[in-house]
This record gives sequence, C-alpha cells and structure tokens, in this order.
Amino acid sequence: MPRGARIHLVCIIEDALKRLGVDVVHLYGTDEFVPADLLFVHYDRSVVPPHIARFAKKYRRRINADARDIRKHTYADGLLTRHSTYDGRVIVKSTLNYGGQPEINSRSLLTRIRQKASRLAGLQDTPLIHSKQDYQIFERLSDVPAPYFSQHHVVQKLLPEWDGEKNVLREYIFFGDIHFENIERSSDLIITEDENVSCRPFVPHPRLLEMREKLHLDYGKLDYTMIDGEPFIFDANKTLGLGEFVDTNSASTEYISMLHAFALEIVRIVNDQEFRTYDISRLHGARTPIPVRRSRRQPSVQPAAKVQNG
Repeated sequence: MPRGARIHLVCIIEDALKRLGVDVVHLYGTDEFVPADLLFVHYDRSVVPPHIARFAKKYRRRINADARDIRKHTYADGLLTRHSTYDGRVIVKSTLNYGGQPEINSRSLLTRIRQKASRLAGLQDTPLIHSKQDYQIFERLSDVPAPYFSQHHVVQKLLPEWDGEKNVLREYIFFGDIHFENIERSSDLIITEDENVSCRPFVPHPRLLEMREKLHLDYGKLDYTMIDGEPFIFDANKTLGLGEFVDTNSASTEYISMLHAFALEIVRIVNDQEFRTYDISRLHGARTPIPVRRSRRQPSVQPAAKVQNG
C-alpha cells in the first residue's frame, strides 16, 4: 500500500483511536523497531513472509501476528478436484486474496514482462483472475478447463443463499471478541457491493469461530452463506478494504459504529497488562460494546504500531 493511502478499513479505526488519544505509528517494513504497547500486523498479502513473523515477536501485544496463510486452497469449503463427483454449478477463483493483485504489483518488471509474453504466445490459455469480476462460473465440473486445476486457482461448489429473488452474502467481521455480521443482497450471483441490509452485533456460529482459530485471525472477515443451517465459508480477509466507503461519509451508521467498537477494543487491550494475543479458541459469542464517555485525561498508552506493506 502506498504511504499515506487510505484504502483499508483500519484507516477509520485509526481515526477513532486518535480521537481517543492513542498515538498510531505506521511501520513500512521491518528495518525499524518502534517501542509500542501493541503491534497490529496489517500486511496485504495472502502469505506473510517469515521475517515479518519474526519481527512481530519483538512486541509484547500482537494482533494478527500468527495469521500467516489465508490462501483459499488451505481452508475454503466445497473445494473440488477434476476427479471429484459433483453435479452442480461450480465457480473458479484465484487462491490468493484480491485475485493476487497485491502480489502481482510487487513482482519485478522482468517477471511481469515474461508472464505477459507467455500469455501473448499462447502458453497460458486460461483467463487471468484478478478480481471478483474475473471469477468463472460453469454449469458442471466437467466444463472447467484443465488449466484451472492448478496451484493458482480453486474450483469450488457454487452454493448461493437466496432471499426471494436476491442472492445473499454474509460477512462475519470481527476484532477479538467483538463480532458483527454484515449482510449484502444482490440480483447477481457474484456480489461485490450492492444492497446493504444490515451490519449488527451477533452471536457467530461455532463453525465461524473454528475457522478463525484455524487461520489465527484476531481481526478480519469471513465471507459465507448459510446452507441447511451451516455456514459455507468461501473467503477470508485480514486487510479489509474501504471499497465504496473511500468517502467515509457514505458508510452507514451501523458500519461506523462497528469500526469504533474495534477501536475501543484496541484501547482495552492496550491497557490490559495481562494481554499478549487473543486466545481465539476461547471466544464464545458476541460481546456488545458499551459506549464510554471520554474523560479529560488522555489514556496512558504508548503508540500503537502497525506493520503494513510499503
């Protein structure tokens, strides 16, 4: 992420923290150690390299320091191989978050030239998947071209949840023991940003908490549908984008309230002498945040540092 760019939800959380008197220091890379009460690892890649994980251990309190691999092939429900037996519709995606765009942007110019030359020479005959708009839907598994069964893609059952004629997307958005469910609806099979239904505290299904534990996510989002009373999870994210809320005035009151609740959770753990990192296995249901009245005296905390890619 370019320095100073406001493209992630943590920007709104940071604004709320500053209003609460918390200093926030941005670290780009791991060359400099800044003493702080909390490290928020915000590295916009599906796989976090070992040197960042080692750097995070220098801090006593850490957020998302252990969330090192969220490639879809490691966790998503309904994954298929070319030899699977399945008769329904399927969808093909990149195994990387954001279609691997952050990884692509960080590749060397020579690597990008070579890959483009391969495509132009016909050596790569499958369409690139860089975003949701590039996802491929097939009526049956046998229709999926063989090159899509690769380490770069996932082939998955397409199991939408319907509300009348609308397709429903559920997003479990969380920070520690603060749980919100954001619900979107659309006439499209692949929902990007359409009709927002609600964004409210809720009690997450145990399966959602289990997935968080598997991925070691303290902060982030799980995309899912409810199929026969069970979550069908198809995406995870730990660097949530602002999307349509680049102008934060367009965000709903519910959404802004959620992000402010996350900021209050950060203040709580910064002032908790026993906190190291969340024990995700012990999270049970929603804890609705209680609004606090800001005192005249500023919170006695050192800067809260976060690591993010440069």
